[in-house]
Amino acid sequence: MKYSEEDILIDKEKRMRFQQGLINKFNMPLMVIRVNYPGVNRSNDITKNIMQNMDEIISDIFSCFIHFKVFRITAEGPILTIVINRNAKETKKTTIEIEDKHILGRCVEIDVYDKDMKKISRMDLGYPQKKCFLCDNSWEKCIKDTLHTKNEIVQYILGCYREYMESFYGKKI
Repeated sequence: MKYSEEDILIDKEKRMRFQQGLINKFNMPLMVIRVNYPGVNRSNDITKNIMQNMDEIISDIFSCFIHFKVFRITAEGPILTIVINRNAKETKKTTIEIEDKHILGRCVEIDVYDKDMKKISRMDLGYPQKKCFLCDNSWEKCIKDTLHTKNEIVQYILGCYREYMESFYGKKI
């Protein structure tokens, strides 16, 4: 399905309302995982496969804390939303380790919200800002200044996915 920039913004607003509803209903922190995929075609075989693998990884790590989980495909791409019965700051510390050290973790953004819908940032916990996966700048600078082409980013994500599948499953992609 083809999406527009407007579709992405509309779905982002819907996602934020959905997240608020989950926090209101369960009164627990929330984890939201999305692939850092550029452009409007964020829902494709690569992003879906990365998210399915991340679902397994996250579910293994947090299995005893998961209260509710939903996997959805929207204009924003595949999104995994988890209500987690665990301290939000401790959860964010673990997700930072996943983002920084796991090959697929570098391709995703894992947001953690506390029971008041406050997003827990790396800076809140004393961690440095997330680095761009293509250079040593902060990822925010690269996005703001458009320092990399969409193709460079897509190729990096594809390369990470290939490396993961080959090293973990022995599959050539």
